[in-house]
Amino acid sequence: MSTVNERIDKLKEEASDLRKEVRELKDTLQQQNELIISLLKRQNELLLVEASSSTSTGRNVSELIRRFPIASLEDLEKYDAEINEENMQHNIRIMQNLLAPHGLPKNIVNVLTDKVIMETNVDGHHNKKRLLNYGKFIDVMFHACNKDGYSKKEFLNALRKALKNSKNRCHKNNCVARQKLRECNTVAEVPMDIIKTEEIFFD
Repeated sequence: MSTVNERIDKLKEEASDLRKEVRELKDTLQQQNELIISLLKRQNELLLVEASSSTSTGRNVSELIRRFPIASLEDLEKYDAEINEENMQHNIRIMQNLLAPHGLPKNIVNVLTDKVIMETNVDGHHNKKRLLNYGKFIDVMFHACNKDGYSKKEFLNALRKALKNSKNRCHKNNCVARQKLRECNTVAEVPMDIIKTEEIFFD
């Protein structure tokens, strides 16, 4: 009898520990998201201050800044359609600030949300949306990343790597969260034969 009770107590303790780990994981992910949002907000505020130094141009740049990170394919298509010769340099400067200081590998999330990143790739393989279809958007990013001797091919390879890294991060976070939830649900289910055995002993 004591063995059964000890086993039940142990299962309850493990379930409690797993619930605690799940809560901590959720809190960590939430804190990371809040930090990213806070950093993006601060970066946008700094860009707005810089943009406000001019009048009409400042207002136009402010409107452009508020688009980022681009939240949907529809928003990406609209943004690409609105890029023209007059606002190209404004867009490049904004993109440079969004990607600074670590460039595409670390800061692609400042330009595109995880949702858009998961729905796209550079070439449109595996039923994903082809980013190369948004030619003006790609040109803005290329010129924002451009440096001496930097080719379009090198840029596209860097973009592929940045998207891959972000997708791996998303998959890892989702897998860890699902695994913790499954473990919590599994341990929380006390076997019925243990409960029946305990009732028999009481009878």
